[in-house]
Amino acid sequence: MKGMGKYFVGLLLPPAFESQFNKLKQGFAEQFQVKYALQAPSHLTLKMPFRYREAKERELGARLITLLEAQAPFQLQLADIGHFGRRNIHQQVMPSEPLIQLQTTLRSFCKRSLHLVEELSDRNFQPHVTLAYKDLKPSYFEEVLAFARKNAGHGEFLVEQAYLLKKVEGRWRVMVPLIFGGSSENLQLRATKLST
Repeated sequence: MKGMGKYFVGLLLPPAFESQFNKLKQGFAEQFQVKYALQAPSHLTLKMPFRYREAKERELGARLITLLEAQAPFQLQLADIGHFGRRNIHQQVMPSEPLIQLQTTLRSFCKRSLHLVEELSDRNFQPHVTLAYKDLKPSYFEEVLAFARKNAGHGEFLVEQAYLLKKVEGRWRVMVPLIFGGSSENLQLRATKLST
């Protein structure tokens, strides 16, 4: 019998950026034994992890797909390395109107339609991609931060979908891609349907 699963909604990085972030996180693991961030693909969290009935997982995915049909693709720009206290190091993401609006739409939907608790970090959205946390020891903080600043990259890329992820056997796995309505992939699907 299915029980409760743990999920979150986020943006994943394109393969070139994911590879770059994985190298950085591998460097943390090899030099400082900071490994926890390797358990999830590099991502920007739009809706903090929440518990939901696994039996309704399909319905959850379908509802999120419908919600994001009107979302237009937008550019996401990586900024400098930042940190929250001495236990989290991350790549900052430039806040933009489309990103803030997407997060607000998801936050409102999850609160009203899914009856989920709104976390403080949902209300105080600070877009970032986490590089090190949880097992980052305060004694290593300055060294890890310096390593991140030395090896971090910058860049910009087009965001055409979000993702519903689920924790499976201790690792986050993509369950459903949430393709934006104006994405090239969605436009191609529509064009194919119209021509048949």
